[in-house]
Amino acid sequence: MRLLLTLFLLLLATPGIAAPKIVVSIAPIHSLVSLVTKGISTPQLLLPQGGSPHSASLRPSQARALAEADLMIWVGPELETFLTQPIARLVVRRAEMQLLKLKDLNLLPQRHGGFWEEDRHDEETDLRPQSINPHIWLSPDNARQIARSVCARLVQIDPQNRAVYEQNLAILLLRTSQLELELRKRLAPVQNRPYLVFHDAYPYFEEAFALNAIGSIRISAERAPGARRIQQIRIKTLESAAVCLFSEPQFSPALAETLAKGSGLNLGVLDPLGSTSAKGEDAWFNLMDNLADNLLDCLGKGP
Repeated sequence: MRLLLTLFLLLLATPGIAAPKIVVSIAPIHSLVSLVTKGISTPQLLLPQGGSPHSASLRPSQARALAEADLMIWVGPELETFLTQPIARLVVRRAEMQLLKLKDLNLLPQRHGGFWEEDRHDEETDLRPQSINPHIWLSPDNARQIARSVCARLVQIDPQNRAVYEQNLAILLLRTSQLELELRKRLAPVQNRPYLVFHDAYPYFEEAFALNAIGSIRISAERAPGARRIQQIRIKTLESAAVCLFSEPQFSPALAETLAKGSGLNLGVLDPLGSTSAKGEDAWFNLMDNLADNLLDCLGKGP
């Protein structure tokens, strides 16, 4: 009895190993990471839901979170430009996980030509190096690969919880596959209906579900269209067979509303970040589900 009591007191006196402090840049990735760490820790979301990584700035509290992180997970400078210098300055290199550098991700280029950018009259347009579209989380395959890579990294830095991480990963992989099959069936009736988006944020979702986006209003989220670009879009919209024009909640809908009204297009809303979705560990699933609902709602209407 004395021996058992001694062991019990020793266990009480020995401090446990703290779970790793994880910081994640945006809500969809935070959702995936939270599901992998479920039961062990809750990662900190750096950019509040509703904010845009294209135009954010770092607050002192966020800088402290970066400096204290055991693991900082972000997409990369192609998306969260505002984090490039702070991460280089505050985050230990071994604690950084830049998702665009992961192996086995399906990476798609930014689209050029036609509705996807301003008309150009030089022959070098198609010879420019193609930049990567950073909205990688909108592909179910990429979401699964991100989850696998996060799990592997966590097992390295927190091996005592390996069984929990791997069990969580298995559940997450199954859920993403089930949702993918469900969304493919739901979206099948509108796969061939052409539409326009606010900016080119959805190629991964479109590829996964064989959708027919034909162009965007803005060349990039950072660059507002000028008068010439707006006139081009107005003319091309009238000439196209587009059924819908989708705005985004992070930006003013005024331009999309004007273009839709002038061309007779149905107007919808797509949210690549899940700003209007429920928060928490299921945010990625809610985001994907809402994208499908909003596409069906708009594309399913008559011309």
